[in-house]
Amino acid sequence: MFDQNGNPVRVILVQHFESNCYKVHLSDLMTISGNGALNFLLETPKYRIRALEHKGKREFKRPLVLSALSELINKPLKYKGNKLFFSIPTCKPLKFPHQDLPVPPFIFGFWFKNRLRANIFSVKDLNYKEVIQKFKDHGYEITKTVKRKGRATIFSVYPTIESQLIPFIPNQIPNNYLLASEEQRIELLSGIINAKINQYKKPRDHFRIASTNWNEIRQIQSLVESIGCKTSLHYRDYIKYYTLSFKSRYKLCENQESPPIRIHQTRRYITEIENIATQQCVHIETDGPDGSFLVNEGFITCR
Repeated sequence: MFDQNGNPVRVILVQHFESNCYKVHLSDLMTISGNGALNFLLETPKYRIRALEHKGKREFKRPLVLSALSELINKPLKYKGNKLFFSIPTCKPLKFPHQDLPVPPFIFGFWFKNRLRANIFSVKDLNYKEVIQKFKDHGYEITKTVKRKGRATIFSVYPTIESQLIPFIPNQIPNNYLLASEEQRIELLSGIINAKINQYKKPRDHFRIASTNWNEIRQIQSLVESIGCKTSLHYRDYIKYYTLSFKSRYKLCENQESPPIRIHQTRRYITEIENIATQQCVHIETDGPDGSFLVNEGFITCR
């Protein structure tokens, strides 16, 4: 397991029991279920104001508010009309060890989402220089370049990516890439972003990745959440594909203009708490310094 700062922690106690439970609904449609003893490290309006004023030059020392679910049931979740009171900050990037990978993460991400056919790539003028330089920095030779007027540049590289992945050419992102270090995962995501045009919307500072493959889009969602970004995943029934949307303050493409990370990247708001039937619960304790641990596909901090 991991704590709110992305550090691995050991589980030292697990207890199973039945209890009355509640379901916490969050602003990005994720939910967390637990009994009244489940604790959250929460932001309040005062905390968010101080966080907004923080310039990032010194360590931000204001503590999060530790609140049990049983306490939140009797508290108002809104203030000043329709504003939501409590929020949960996204976790820090998960700290996995550095991996020895057959293909550099940026190159693999670009190859995975861009390849037209074996060793044939396409890149638009907007990010042409950045992509070509990345390949050259990693020792690849650009072996053929054809500029299509008004469209894109077609190129191939040596050695081929496929030759470095033999004997298994993956049709999904291998686990050793998803479990690589923070820097490697950011590079992997950057390669995926640069592989297709218009995946970054500059006016909204917003990323959007589309795929018809459920397993692929879920892998990319997990990748994005693992570096502390909040995602939104939708299925467009009329065109039969999935759309993953998110914001990131890490530099993922050349034309990105995002503010720096001062405390964390973003937050989820608690929108509703409802009673649910008695269920089997699990009490978990870890050896981490603050006792926090991450749950759910969004890596949400609990205690």
